[in-house]
Amino acid sequence: MAVRERLTRPPVPLDQVPEVTVFLRRLGLGTLRQDAVTAFLGRNDSWAGVTDAGVPVFVKKTLGQADLVRRKVTRSSAMSTLLDGHAAINAPRLLGGDAASGLMAFALLEDARSGADLAAEDAFTWELARAAGVQIGTLHTLQAPPAVAEDTSEPPLPPLGRLSALPLSVYAAASGAELEAWAILHNDPAVVEAINELSRWEKRAPRVLAHCDIRLDQFLHHDGTLYLTDWEETRQADAARDVGAFAGEWLHRGVLGMAGSDDIVSDREVVANGARRFEALRPSVESFWSGYLQARPEARADRELAARAAGFAGWHLIDRVIAAGHQRGRLSPLERAAAGVGRGLLLDPAGFVTTLGLGGGR
Repeated sequence: MAVRERLTRPPVPLDQVPEVTVFLRRLGLGTLRQDAVTAFLGRNDSWAGVTDAGVPVFVKKTLGQADLVRRKVTRSSAMSTLLDGHAAINAPRLLGGDAASGLMAFALLEDARSGADLAAEDAFTWELARAAGVQIGTLHTLQAPPAVAEDTSEPPLPPLGRLSALPLSVYAAASGAELEAWAILHNDPAVVEAINELSRWEKRAPRVLAHCDIRLDQFLHHDGTLYLTDWEETRQADAARDVGAFAGEWLHRGVLGMAGSDDIVSDREVVANGARRFEALRPSVESFWSGYLQARPEARADRELAARAAGFAGWHLIDRVIAAGHQRGRLSPLERAAAGVGRGLLLDPAGFVTTLGLGGGR
């Protein structure tokens, strides 16, 4: 499942995690050699390579509290069974999982490229965006497998309990930039209320089988096929979460484009650069939305879906700002600008539907 372009850090030495070798042998996949594995940057430990039995594998060890890890592996396994051989949704094949250890082994898509890598090179085409929309729209029409349907836990984001104050353990572990991002929220009661209102709005919305962790790097392009990966957070939730996250990814790229050239420019020129950049990116959201409605035409009956999605796009920007601050001392001016754009969407989501590219198809 891993992507060569994303393999940017040395893997944890296999002799420090002997359970990985035991796990692979138990599955009959052979073993990996330390000098022949790589790993990519992410929230979890991972190893990618070809075993001595000739099997290309990607192994991930999900980290966290035991109960949360168990739920993630269980949901991912259930979704792998549901999507195995699916006609419209492409997911890397799960070779095996162990809920106790948090280990999962997937068929490695060698030389695949992530959607984030493609987008960075303006190579995530409108056709790929439409394909992503078809897959997400199709997902939202499927019946949840029992292991997912029985899991009534709420998606972890937005973290409503942290909107007014951080737990001491989180505060102590946070970087300076992360604390800056949280301070932006804690000092803005209007946006805190808007996020809480979005949560209440979501609870009134229809529930679908949703991915709940859509980012461009969750899409892999391999041999002409677009794959959707990482199903650990899948739940029955508001469709607007997935739609809004996809739109938010492109809006975030537009904000990052606000800097323009390296020359010193005025604030007005910076904003104008960002507006032009998003105008160029918006067709990707429009193509996604078109594919989504093609796969799920009944979504047209949910008259507030696009507005809720705009709200989730706003939260997505703020979440990206918090995540970007990990292990850094200060937020950049563009990250603060992204938080401001996210605030605007959260305060008036319906007013930004057309701007985001979610206004067509009604």
